[in-house]
Amino acid sequence: MNNKEKMIIEAGSKLFAKKGYSTTSIQEIVDACGMSKGAFYLHFKSKDAFLLAAFKYQFNSIKSKMDSLDIEALHPREAFINQLTTQFEEIQKHKDFIIMQLREQTTPINAEVEEFVRKMGFEIGSLYHQSLTKLYGNSISSYMYDLNMILQGIIQAYLKIILFEQTTIDLRKLSIYIVNRIDDLATGYKASQEEPIMTLDMITLHTKPIVTTNKEEILQQLSKAKLKIEDENLFITLEVIEEEFKKDQPRVPVIQGMLGNIPDKSQLRPLKKRIKDYFHL
Repeated sequence: MNNKEKMIIEAGSKLFAKKGYSTTSIQEIVDACGMSKGAFYLHFKSKDAFLLAAFKYQFNSIKSKMDSLDIEALHPREAFINQLTTQFEEIQKHKDFIIMQLREQTTPINAEVEEFVRKMGFEIGSLYHQSLTKLYGNSISSYMYDLNMILQGIIQAYLKIILFEQTTIDLRKLSIYIVNRIDDLATGYKASQEEPIMTLDMITLHTKPIVTTNKEEILQQLSKAKLKIEDENLFITLEVIEEEFKKDQPRVPVIQGMLGNIPDKSQLRPLKKRIKDYFHL
């Protein structure tokens, strides 16, 4: 990612946090950057593509900082505290974008964004799992997935205070406090006779990758389908869907209405399903 793209993403993220994703136009983003729409489209094919790039930029910035920590020589406890502290610090730096995500719930916009957000959650969960395993070894192995789940819930709760409340929290002190509470839970698990709630099978099922549907691929299929369709009404239906798809903010009700014109037994059924999956209809 070059410096120009970073500048556009940072400006767009601030606008998203202030106004919301759906109500922020590309024109507003380029105005904030002092550039033209044409220059924007040299870097991003659409507003959806821009959002996906923004997600990747924000997440990779945070994770690269955590990955760069020199923790190999540290005790697992101190290493984990450093990781949590760095995560909190980096999220605070990128809070404009995080606030937009939490307030507007942007993740279901399309399958590509949803898949990447799911991948982010999986990678962070895997990092926690590695740290917890190093810290507690096999002493609570059967409860490790439950402990990870509870840890993520605790972190999310404190993140909302860090992001939304006008208060200052010592982030290292908070990280130590969280690890102390995880110690308490681990001690309880060692003495517990309960069956764990979360298992490896459940985690594996939960983290199966989503089959993505690419916007450009659908546009190509629409173009090819139009060449094969002889029915005038179906041809017009595909044209309307195609035109909506090309817009920065497609009118989903229009697309949904047009899809209703395609019979379930039509040869266009697979394409219809891909479009419905794309918009979660």
